Amino acid sequence: MKWNLLPVILFCITGVSAQQPAFNSLSDALNKPLMVTSLNLKGQNLDSLPESIGQLVNLERLNISSNQLSRLPKALFTLKKLKYLNLTANKLTSIPAEISNLKGLEELEISFNPIGVLPKEMGKLARLFRLSAAKNNLKNLPDEMAQMSSMKIVDITYNQFVSLPKALTGMKKLKALDISYNKSLATCPAAIKNLEALKLLNIKNTKLTKIQVEQLKRLLPECLTML
Repeated sequence: MKWNLLPVILFCITGVSAQQPAFNSLSDALNKPLMVTSLNLKGQNLDSLPESIGQLVNLERLNISSNQLSRLPKALFTLKKLKYLNLTANKLTSIPAEISNLKGLEELEISFNPIGVLPKEMGKLARLFRLSAAKNNLKNLPDEMAQMSSMKIVDITYNQFVSLPKALTGMKKLKALDISYNKSLATCPAAIKNLEALKLLNIKNTKLTKIQVEQLKRLLPECLTML
């Protein structure tokens, strides 16, 4: 069994498979700013975004993955209707604290960036239900993220965790957690038993021992543990 179950789980959680047609050009979008609800700028070799992106006040979905971005414009965090933000595969070393202004954000993808720390303000994203943060340089998560009461899917594979972050054990609605390929991960707090909604836990290629795995299975009897 592989982690490609994630799209199936996502569909079951959201009930959504189709997406709205997207604008594929920032200039076209800025010519009709009030009409734009979805903007896909994936792989356009962008090294910056203009502050004028703040004109897209009705924007709900933004994909700026696979670019060369090392910073994000402040105007991005004024887009109050944004539900989906994909920043995957850029050159970001941090996520601004202003991300907490995106109160309606439901899905955030920040994988494949050299991000070492996430801001504590992430904990204010009360509607976020999916976080993809694979292949960053994360060693821990802010305790404030335990307040993310809507979180259901977390992917933090290929990072530098040595222990399961305490913040995760506060996410009572969490259904799927992938922390595989954190090759220094050697401990898991007993508080993981709080994740009563968890259905899928991937701990492949970690340092967790057979004894620890058996303990996890006892603490989470309704959860499928992937090794």
